[in-house]
Amino acid sequence: MPDYMYDGVDRQGNRVKGKVTAASEGELRILLRGQGVRPLKVSVQSLAQKDLGEVFKSTNVSAEEVLIFTRQMQVLIGSGIPLTQALDILTDQGGSGAFKTLCMGIKQKVSEGTFLWEAMSAYPKAFPKLYLALVRAGESSGALDAILRRLTNYLEDADRLKKLLKSAMMYPVIVVSVGVAVIIGMLTFVIPKFEELLSQNGQALPAPTQFVIDVSHFIRDHFTVLIGAIAFAAFVLTKFFQSPEGRVLRDKMFFKVPIFGPIMQKGGTARFTRTLATLLNSGVNLLDAIDICKQTIDNAVLEDAVSILRPEIEQGKSLAYVFGQIDVFPKMAVQMMAVGESTGQLDRMLEKVADFYEAEVEILVNGLTKLIEPVILVFLGGTVGGLMIAMYLPIFKMGEGIQ
Repeated sequence: MPDYMYDGVDRQGNRVKGKVTAASEGELRILLRGQGVRPLKVSVQSLAQKDLGEVFKSTNVSAEEVLIFTRQMQVLIGSGIPLTQALDILTDQGGSGAFKTLCMGIKQKVSEGTFLWEAMSAYPKAFPKLYLALVRAGESSGALDAILRRLTNYLEDADRLKKLLKSAMMYPVIVVSVGVAVIIGMLTFVIPKFEELLSQNGQALPAPTQFVIDVSHFIRDHFTVLIGAIAFAAFVLTKFFQSPEGRVLRDKMFFKVPIFGPIMQKGGTARFTRTLATLLNSGVNLLDAIDICKQTIDNAVLEDAVSILRPEIEQGKSLAYVFGQIDVFPKMAVQMMAVGESTGQLDRMLEKVADFYEAEVEILVNGLTKLIEPVILVFLGGTVGGLMIAMYLPIFKMGEGIQ
């Protein structure tokens, strides 16, 4: 017996959806009415639909593939090619198996009369709420081509900003990790060679030399335990920071760090204003746009601040006034929003704010790179030099004794 997908209304007037196996559509309707559900829409779930759904659940489409999909879709739609034919072309273009499955699934739903944004909503991992809201606005206004072009620009800007923020966070971690590995390697393999040479002399070792040798012994004797403890601690911290509580704690800590705090603040401001400007430009109302923006900031501190915007604006307060009361976003951003609201050009002003703070983030990241390099060199040079001096002290004493 086939599987039927239904959309209906129950006795309380609530919309209900589900899937039922029945011999025919008539039997399905009788079954639903017996349960107090009045069916509004009934469709057969085909074997192809089942296979596509099952395949997609086990695979993911990358953000880069979504960007390419959006850019190519915009070019095809802008050239006057029908939507279903454009999806056929994108399917034949290649890409991963998940990407082909995505295009096939969307095309199948669109061919059945579903709106494009509704077909895309079946794949929430690939198309977030922001994406769906823009496509829906484009379809309803008949300007899908323009919306896809704007969406492509937004995705490109968001990807560039994300890479900037990621490089700002990862660069010092990688450099420090390499430095620590070099120091551990010296204590494990180089220092023991010096110890063998000094032990043949039989004289008392200076305190710095003895300390370095003791540290070397400790690392060699407990090497496996130390590596296991470090790996376990890294695993626990990673899992904790991925949890909602850990994410909030992590973002609050980073927000207070002198260098990384401004980068996170300005990066979050740029992402929020860029998203809000894109949504407002596409015809999405301000309240719905704020709800969507909250999901794109990717910073717990700024998300908490944005969460209080909607109730304040519903009371009639201006966006700039509420931002000024929050005291989390930069003051210049608030002032530019106020100018945009007073002139009726909030969307354009938000784009200027996003451009400004994206440039600020790029400057901060470049400055951070230039600042960290000498600090790391001094740290590594001082540590390695200190180890060498500590090991050469007995040799210097031996030379003084000979003289």
